[in-house]
Amino acid sequence: MVTKLPEYGYKDIFYNSEATMLIISIDKPLYTIIDVNNAYLKATNSTRESLIGTSVFGAFPANPTDEESKNIERTIFSFDEAIRSKKPHTMSNYRYDIPIPGTNEFEERWWTTTNTPVLDDDGNVVYFIHSPINVTELYKLTQREQAGVEALKQQQQQLYSTFMQAPVGIAILKGAGFVVDLINPQISELYGQTATQMMGRPIFDCIPHVKGQGFEELLDGVRLTGVPVKGEGASVLLERNGELDTVYVNFVYQPFRETDGTISGVIVVANEVTETIIAKKKIEEAEERARLAVDAVGLGTFDLDLVTGEMITSSISANILGFDEPAPRNEYLSVFHPDDLELRKKAHKDAITSGKLLYEARVIRKDKSIHWLKVEGKVIYTDKGEAVRILGTLLDTTEHRKAIEEQRKLITLVDNSVDLMSILSMDGTNSYINQAGMAMLGFDDAAHVSRVPISELHDPAHFALVEQEVLPTVMAKGRWEGTMLVRHLQTGEIFPVYNNCIRIDDPISGIPIAVGAVMRDMRPELKAKQALADSEQLLRNITSAAPTTLWMSDASGAVTYVNQTWIDWTGRHYEQHLGTGWLHAILPEDRKKVAEKLSGNIAVHGLFEVEFRLNHVDGGVHWCVLTGQPQYNSGGKFAGYIGSCVDITEQKHIQQQKDDFIGIASHELKTPVTSIKAYTQVLEKMLLKKGEVKEAAMIARMDAQINRLTSLISDLLDVTKINSGKLQFNDREFDFVPMVQELIEDLQRTTEKHTLVENHVDIGIVFGDKERIGQVIANLITNAIKYSPQADKIIISTSLKDDEVRLCVQDFGIGIAEDKLNKVFEQFYRVSGDMQHTFPGLGLGLYISSEIIKREGGKIWVTSSVGKGSTFCFSIPLHGKAE
Repeated sequence: MVTKLPEYGYKDIFYNSEATMLIISIDKPLYTIIDVNNAYLKATNSTRESLIGTSVFGAFPANPTDEESKNIERTIFSFDEAIRSKKPHTMSNYRYDIPIPGTNEFEERWWTTTNTPVLDDDGNVVYFIHSPINVTELYKLTQREQAGVEALKQQQQQLYSTFMQAPVGIAILKGAGFVVDLINPQISELYGQTATQMMGRPIFDCIPHVKGQGFEELLDGVRLTGVPVKGEGASVLLERNGELDTVYVNFVYQPFRETDGTISGVIVVANEVTETIIAKKKIEEAEERARLAVDAVGLGTFDLDLVTGEMITSSISANILGFDEPAPRNEYLSVFHPDDLELRKKAHKDAITSGKLLYEARVIRKDKSIHWLKVEGKVIYTDKGEAVRILGTLLDTTEHRKAIEEQRKLITLVDNSVDLMSILSMDGTNSYINQAGMAMLGFDDAAHVSRVPISELHDPAHFALVEQEVLPTVMAKGRWEGTMLVRHLQTGEIFPVYNNCIRIDDPISGIPIAVGAVMRDMRPELKAKQALADSEQLLRNITSAAPTTLWMSDASGAVTYVNQTWIDWTGRHYEQHLGTGWLHAILPEDRKKVAEKLSGNIAVHGLFEVEFRLNHVDGGVHWCVLTGQPQYNSGGKFAGYIGSCVDITEQKHIQQQKDDFIGIASHELKTPVTSIKAYTQVLEKMLLKKGEVKEAAMIARMDAQINRLTSLISDLLDVTKINSGKLQFNDREFDFVPMVQELIEDLQRTTEKHTLVENHVDIGIVFGDKERIGQVIANLITNAIKYSPQADKIIISTSLKDDEVRLCVQDFGIGIAEDKLNKVFEQFYRVSGDMQHTFPGLGLGLYISSEIIKREGGKIWVTSSVGKGSTFCFSIPLHGKAE
């Protein structure tokens, strides 16, 4: 049995249903609302009273969205369709905003409504239930999802477009075989192929020439470890247009990860930089060439920061300024010559305005040498015009200035030469003749020189020699010299000249460009020859009457001439002196010494000088000094000697008196000087004890001068002993090298500037006077220190050869002129000229050293070059002087 629900029960269900419902009459077109449930009232912010009995379109008129959504038309259509079909009709997702109570605004609402017809027993529609569902949130959510899908599609499209249009090459390689999954045109073009050719294929099948270049290992490493790899300027061998080509690329390999984080491939980003790399290499090569060029010319560079004052320099700049390596700017400034500081300051100040720095100044290096340098630079400004940097160069112009000075000297020399000097152009006119030449040939000025052809400087008959012999010979052989006749342009006088012509060639092409000539006016020479002939006879008469003996010898040393004075001294006939007969007039004790001296000098063609005693015609013994000057014939061959002999007997007596005086004076001075020294030392100690340091220092300086005086007295005593033959020697065996080393060690303490460098060989035991030989060595080393004030080292070397011990002391000082080398071992010889006061002394040290070595049976000598230094050497017998 079915229990029938009472009518009010249906109403309760209707009113309390959560579904929103209206019961609407089918009275078209009003569609009157018959009833409404609570859910509908709540959903539409309505009241029952305002709805029941009211047309649905009156209760819910059109709102601001109807113009777009056409909801009234759609609703009427749904109502009609439900009534017509007698079936429910649904309107989905339509917008109908509801008013917000108490305001003029509407709340956005989206609905899905079903209109369900209610039929009577006859099947006719009596009314219908209008049941809207609020789908606003669902609709908006759906719209957002659709918008998200569309945005995602658009983003994917944009990403793909970006990928394909990226200015760099991009590819995605999948799997262990690195199959091309995606590739853009830029990278496929880099590989020399199309994207179609490469898609779906292993990358190394597409570009087989890249295999073995290390890229497989890099890709594998990224795929397996997930660590990205970056490369810059990598060279790749690729095939392009059928040819292999080396390409430079920058690349990045990134792992390609799936959504779950697993690595399934590698993203390749590559960009060709071949042009950049090649350009960079060209720039580097250009910079290297520029650097080599700068280094080749000795050009230094600098970068001065005007804001901080800091300066960066090249090593060459530092060297130019006298430093071994770059130094701070303040150290550079300290070496500028004081007289040039204001000039330098003004140049820098002017540079800020002009934009260019240019000046020349001097610097004083650590070795006190002065060098000229040229500074050029460019000022760098900010956008506001503020000077912030100076970039520039330094060039040592010392040699250039010297060259200009030498050129000036040469031009001065040429202009002041007494001989004609000229440059003959290839067109037959002189482009230059010096002052002496213009005066010799009668030119008015330089313009006159260039206008006159050389044919006018000769008589026609004499010019034929120039055309047919002189110029052809110069062109063919490079030079011609000989006598020719020239004509004076003003007076017409024809006179002889000796002309020396040379061909001047272009230094690059070697093509002759001019002829240089040096002409000597022979008129004075011819006149002098005649005067010489006249004087020869007079000279013969003079030599015969001269108070000094004159003599000549041939190349073998045989005497070929003596003058009358020698005959008068010896009382022997002229013929008895020829050959070697002249030696018989010499005391037998001196005869061998003189003969050996002469033969020794003949062997080296050296200057000849010897002292000997002569049996004089007056019955006494006279002292003489015989000198000889080597003579050469026109071919430069040694022809013998021309010399003189002077009687020095009186000088010998005077020398003996002087030696006696020096000996007495030295002995008399030695005792008081020794006492003075003792008092000085005591006084110095007393002053130091009292704390009077300044006065003690003055006494110490006086003590040093007393030491010097003591040394001079000792030298004088040694000289008197040498001259009298009383210099004592105590020969014994001693170890040579240790003695030398001990001396050097002591002398090193006397100089801070010089380093005494030793080069020894094992010599062993030597027989000789250890103290006297040490005296010689000490003298040579102290001289080397004294005469090399600008040097920093002295080299002392020993050697042993053929039982002879040799010691040499080499300095790098002022040197000795060649014409003075034979005088340095003379008694009282000193440096002459401006250096006489710079290097004081009596000139006895080398004389004493020479005599000591000679008496030990040895030899002492010197080799020297002015400005480069000297080397003094001596040798002595290993086992002592032979008896």
